[in-house]
Amino acid sequence: MNKVFSSVILAIWLSTPIFAQSHCDPHPLFNILPNHSISGCEEKEFDKMNMEFTDKDGTWIQYEKAGYFLKTYYSFDGDWEKRPSNAMIFQNYIQAVASKGGSVINESKSVVLLTLKSGSDTWWIQIQSDQSGTFSVSAVKEESMNQYIVLSAEDIAKEMKANGKATFYGIFFDTDKSEIKPESKETLEQMAKYLDANPQVNVFIVGHTDNSGSYEHNLNLSERRAEAVVQNLINTYQIAATRLKGYGVASLAPVSSNSSDEGKSKNRRVEMVLR
Repeated sequence: MNKVFSSVILAIWLSTPIFAQSHCDPHPLFNILPNHSISGCEEKEFDKMNMEFTDKDGTWIQYEKAGYFLKTYYSFDGDWEKRPSNAMIFQNYIQAVASKGGSVINESKSVVLLTLKSGSDTWWIQIQSDQSGTFSVSAVKEESMNQYIVLSAEDIAKEMKANGKATFYGIFFDTDKSEIKPESKETLEQMAKYLDANPQVNVFIVGHTDNSGSYEHNLNLSERRAEAVVQNLINTYQIAATRLKGYGVASLAPVSSNSSDEGKSKNRRVEMVLR
């Protein structure tokens, strides 16, 4: 009796999250299992998900992935005696991911960890269940955080005077691309405003990457990104071309360790350097 009571309490806890939204859209990756319904969800533009487990050799493994975050809670609406086992729930998701070219990272009695590449997106998925038929699916789509607080022209002037350079995380590109995304506009406007207010200043625009991929590839990518910023400042904000020079240095000047996703995100940046 106590075991049944504990399972019911845990099922209620799983199905009624504190941050549940009043309306939850269908999951972008998976259909709903039969006799289940979405009871709640948490959605964040950017968050981190930690995944920890012991592998077959007894080694403790930890993953930390960051990006768009979605956690969906599913309740079982059928006959309690016919509720699905954890193994059945997990195997459904494992096969769904495998059919799309994904793979299993680890599976235990109560948690399964999966990864899936869908188009240009990489997803990390964690499914938890408590043998009640109720379960949750946490998923992170890897991507960089949008930088909403940007350096103002006045901030840039202070950084340039104090350090001879200013660092920008508010210029966005898709993975492995050099086309500037629209959400970069505010940062570019402030860069142009600084340059307009200081006509005597000539600068290098320097692109930086993390160390993912080959050095040669990243060097070319960082150069193309730097040049894209230069051309934007020239064509959109009428900054004289003679005042700007674009260079890429790939991963040669990291400001953090490339051993974590957080460190890599800090290394992916654009800098304005005094000439």
